[in-house]
Amino acid sequence: MRPNIKNLIAVGILVSIINSSTAPVFATESASTESENISKHINRGENVSVGQGIHGHIDERVLKLTDAINAAISNSDKFALKSKQITYYRNKEDLQEKSTDFNKSLETDTHYSDDVYDYPYDKLELQEKQTKQSRDFMEDKISSDITNKYNDMVLKQIDIDKLKRNLELKKNDLTYLKGKLSLGMATENQVTDTEVELKSLQDDITAKENALSDAKDYFKVLTDLDLKNTYILDYDMDYVKFKIDGSVEEYIDDKLNSYFEYDDKILDLTKDYLKDLKDEGIKDIMNKDIPIAPKQSDYITTDANGNTTLDSGGLALASIAYEQKELKYYTDLKNYEAYLDGKYSYDESKVKLDDTKKSLKNILKQNYSTLLDIENKIDNLKEQINSTNTKLKFAKAQVDMGLMLQNDYDKQVIASEELDTALRKLIYIHNNLRDSIQKPWILSN
Repeated sequence: MRPNIKNLIAVGILVSIINSSTAPVFATESASTESENISKHINRGENVSVGQGIHGHIDERVLKLTDAINAAISNSDKFALKSKQITYYRNKEDLQEKSTDFNKSLETDTHYSDDVYDYPYDKLELQEKQTKQSRDFMEDKISSDITNKYNDMVLKQIDIDKLKRNLELKKNDLTYLKGKLSLGMATENQVTDTEVELKSLQDDITAKENALSDAKDYFKVLTDLDLKNTYILDYDMDYVKFKIDGSVEEYIDDKLNSYFEYDDKILDLTKDYLKDLKDEGIKDIMNKDIPIAPKQSDYITTDANGNTTLDSGGLALASIAYEQKELKYYTDLKNYEAYLDGKYSYDESKVKLDDTKKSLKNILKQNYSTLLDIENKIDNLKEQINSTNTKLKFAKAQVDMGLMLQNDYDKQVIASEELDTALRKLIYIHNNLRDSIQKPWILSN
């Protein structure tokens, strides 16, 4: 019995779930012809000095989201490691091919079919393909992560800009209030309260600027791009409605089949391997007797005079034969133990994979329902924004006629921008949900 047969039985039998591959494009996706830039809903009309737009120095360049994603992929050590992992599996395949040929050439008491001997190599081939798939999946995960971080910084910057404009308006209020105080039309307490509000607003701005600064620092770590000195954020954002044509169930099943393609193939290969081992007698050891050691007395002869002679050569040969049987028996027991461990590992992995698919399928169905609801909310919010824009035009006319203070009008404008921010946040959520449905692997850790 060759000494490494146990390794053949045990190798790769503990099934691992890697989850990675290149996803095909499915024809069941369709996009509405409604593709519009959010900036259409941020236009406040003429002579309005506030709004959500690009801020920065003239010598700073606008950093497009796609460029940030590409930079992050190029800068990712984990992504680079995937290429090394692919090379690792290729080298392992070459080694396993040589090892398999050697195992097949051995003269042993136990022989297995080519399928059993080829299992380790076949599994390595699938693992290499799975790693290539995981490299493509990693691109999508990096893209999703960078998109979320980029959008979060945009929201932080918008929030800071609004707070700063509010601060200026609050300073105007304080100046106006001090004037009223001098005329006896306001109290010291009102002035003090306004000063406290100013201080609180300034502290809030400082805290948010620090948070944005930290976010930019980490973004530079991920992308090697400097958002503090070289680049500024791009505030434009496209929104495209998403609709699954045909069966939602089939669409999601297709995505999950792509996601878990090599997990399924490795499990199927392992299932066939275990069946081959069973069919080829891996369990037969349980019906065999334990080898019995030779007794010295059986190799002693007594002549007519009562003299005894030990057949040491015969005893030595019998002892060697016993040791060989003992080793084979022990090895067969360990092989069967490895088979049992492998079978349970297969069953456990199969259950876990099926549970993962069911759970993820439910999540994707919920995401799609939520996405459709958000699209309705976005439509309603755009109606609100259009209505608000109309009211602001009327308010601006009042300013022009001297019926409203410019400061009060500016406050209305800033307050109305909460709708723009709400719209932007909804679109961010919508796009995240869309991406998770199209590329469910971005949801994995």
